[in-house]
Amino acid sequence: MQTTVTSATPSSSVSGAAFNKVKFAKEDPEEVMAELPPFHFYEIKESVPNPYAGATLDRSIVLDAHEPQLVEPKVEFSQLENGMKIASIDRQGQSANLGLYVHGGSRFESVGSFGATHMVEAMAFKSTAHLSNLRTVKTLEQMGAHYTSSCTAGREEVAYNVEISRDYMPYAVPLMIGNVLFPRLLPWEVKAMHAKIKEDRAALESNPDAMISELLHKAAFCNNTLGQSPIASERALSYFTPETVREYLLNNFAPERMVLVGVNVEHSELSKWAMRSFADYNAIPMKARDEPVAKYTGGDARADGVASPFCHLAIGLESFSWGKAELAPVSLLQTILGSASATASAIGSGVTCRLSTQMVRQSAAIESCAAFNTSYSDTGLFGIYGVTHAEKAGDMARAMAKTLAGLTSISEEELSKAKAMLKGKLAREADKNEILMKDMGSQLLLTDRYGSPRDFARAIDSVTVVQVTDVARKLLSSKPTVAAYGDTHSIPHYSAIEAELKA
Repeated sequence: MQTTVTSATPSSSVSGAAFNKVKFAKEDPEEVMAELPPFHFYEIKESVPNPYAGATLDRSIVLDAHEPQLVEPKVEFSQLENGMKIASIDRQGQSANLGLYVHGGSRFESVGSFGATHMVEAMAFKSTAHLSNLRTVKTLEQMGAHYTSSCTAGREEVAYNVEISRDYMPYAVPLMIGNVLFPRLLPWEVKAMHAKIKEDRAALESNPDAMISELLHKAAFCNNTLGQSPIASERALSYFTPETVREYLLNNFAPERMVLVGVNVEHSELSKWAMRSFADYNAIPMKARDEPVAKYTGGDARADGVASPFCHLAIGLESFSWGKAELAPVSLLQTILGSASATASAIGSGVTCRLSTQMVRQSAAIESCAAFNTSYSDTGLFGIYGVTHAEKAGDMARAMAKTLAGLTSISEEELSKAKAMLKGKLAREADKNEILMKDMGSQLLLTDRYGSPRDFARAIDSVTVVQVTDVARKLLSSKPTVAAYGDTHSIPHYSAIEAELKA
């Protein structure tokens, strides 16, 4: 289950990002090529003797001593003529993270395209109009990005990511955008990916945590939008053809639905090479597209599974979307609940949170518990996920419901501690380039705004006990969602869990 903390600030406290407009321009190809850093595709690096072999610690091997030029990092924004947004922050690091985020996840699939996002993920970094699959792989290898390049299809977005030396950014940006603009989708490459689809489905079913997330979304948004899995079923394999994938790309992968994010890159250079990647393709139509609204239904989904001898259970409630004023209070509620494990007792392991004091330490049968809050563009999910011995699943379900119902009563001391913990977690996560990049991409893609961790910290400081308890009542007023996997024989009926929440 997703438990990471978002730094998306309430829309009332963050103004829309100011985008610098980037015009398309025709350029001399020779001049463009002259700007590229040296890149020898077929270079074979011969080993050379280590010049520092035998050197002792009293010998300095710094060749060029220099004073660092410290520049305060700042987030910058641009937008191409075709609607594509660009954001970056330069921390002066030598390793650059690039992410291309597309608002085209599984929630946009229709009856004729179920599973298409999974196939888009599988076909990432394959043959394009400019590079064969082998040439793409070798290029990534030469840039040191073969093991750091990935494509992940989710319910809301499809994300292409690479981590490279910052000098290779001019090569990586066209390669990433080329995957979206002109993939060849060769029939034999598509067919070869059928085996990977089956492997991913088998991996999902053998992972109880992932299965709980699937069942929770399926029940919470029954037969609509976010309830549609980003992992394709075997039933959809016969429809996985180049035509199906290409049609899905044309319908959903338009530039105005994309955000390009860079960490440790110069913004002007990132914008320039993004513009050059689109310069000959700026006639992509900006047509009206259906934006299906998620309908929260609540409900119950259970599946027996042999992947775990335990019972895995989640109780969820409808939460709030990105940018809402309730996002800071609901994040504090998640922190107050926290997470706990029967085997962890070290500092920082959550031994003082409610899930530890009210659940894990009250029952020897409970293995672990964690609060989760996942926000999307128009809704969200909040709740508790726990793992217990199968015969005690009923006791854990009642304890989970009681703990959720108790969120309407919070002390000032408890809220103050949660604020400090949440701000500390935000600061730690902001130090990680990949998390910062994902946060920037998701916020801009779904809200056209960006709230920094500092902005969110200010929003957290202003939250009162009354606001937190009011948000808890809003959460509890929604119809619950129950998801269970593993040995589920002793879990109470849905109506009994619903009654416990209303008690």
